[in-house]
Amino acid sequence: MDIEALLMQSLQLLGLGMGAVFVILALMIVIITIVSKMVPEEVIAVPVTKTHGEDPAHIAAITAAIHLHRKKR
Repeated sequence: MDIEALLMQSLQLLGLGMGAVFVILALMIVIITIVSKMVPEEVIAVPVTKTHGEDPAHIAAITAAIHLHRKKR
């Protein structure tokens, strides 16, 4: 085989390999997106109980920050 034939075969294999990786990654993105829309997000309840040293304003600020963070997602 001459160098041109080997070069052409290597480019074909390169294209085939990169194409296969691209297709597999694209399928993974599609599948993960579909599954994430099907599975409901877990709701984490944060119990607010009064113990020593807790400031209600501090708890309200933390709760508001968590709410804003989840709203932006």
